[in-house]
Amino acid sequence: MKRHGLTFFLLVLSLLLYFADLSTLPYLNRFYELLRHLVQPIFRVKGELQERTERAIKTYVYLKGVSEENQRLRRELERYALYQSQLRTCESKLMLLQKTLDLPYQPGEYPVLYAQVIAYDPSGNDTFFLINKGQEAGLEEGMIVSYGDYLVGILDRVYVGSSRVRTVYARDFSVSASVGGKAYIYRGGYPEGYLLHVHVEDDLREGDVVLLRVPEKNLPQLTIGAVKATSQEGKSFFKKVQVKPSADVRRVSFCVVIKEKL
Repeated sequence: MKRHGLTFFLLVLSLLLYFADLSTLPYLNRFYELLRHLVQPIFRVKGELQERTERAIKTYVYLKGVSEENQRLRRELERYALYQSQLRTCESKLMLLQKTLDLPYQPGEYPVLYAQVIAYDPSGNDTFFLINKGQEAGLEEGMIVSYGDYLVGILDRVYVGSSRVRTVYARDFSVSASVGGKAYIYRGGYPEGYLLHVHVEDDLREGDVVLLRVPEKNLPQLTIGAVKATSQEGKSFFKKVQVKPSADVRRVSFCVVIKEKL
């Protein structure tokens, strides 16, 4: 009975408070204002603490990613250091063979210069791009430009502070090339270049690697591309060989200029 009476009393009190609108009373207004002033700094501190926590978490995730990337790069550098030591071993053995067998090969380092790409071919055919090095850096027309172990092109115009690179996609680009140890002429083109003077009986297949060939100079055998397709042109003694260049010019932001002319 008492429980029902208390419930009824609370119900009546709630109705009175609801319809009386006590918030209009001056004393209650002051109490609400005081309460708001007391609680507002707490909410402000809570918001700042939440923002700082989120910023700290993002910074931690970023630094963790940077740390993992640094570890990966460190492992790559260690692997390249091992490759370099292996290369020195091979070079020493080649020098020993040269002295023993009187070989003409002279291993050595290539004079190189790193350059940044500052503009691309606006036509979209990737026939040329500009780099931020020129005569002031000792560059000359005809020098080789590479990206990794890919042949990108040659310098065809050299200015004071910049140079233009004619790429392997340009129709007026041609170099001596080799496939399987046999010599040909590579002529550029977009999106594929061609091998010239390929006899019908030459066994060239799709996927065969096309390398730069400079027998009279001690230059690296850079990869020009790979054979994409072959076809015979009528009764001709030669066949048409399409070559897909390996270098993706649009992805080249930095390149290496080998300071040797073709």
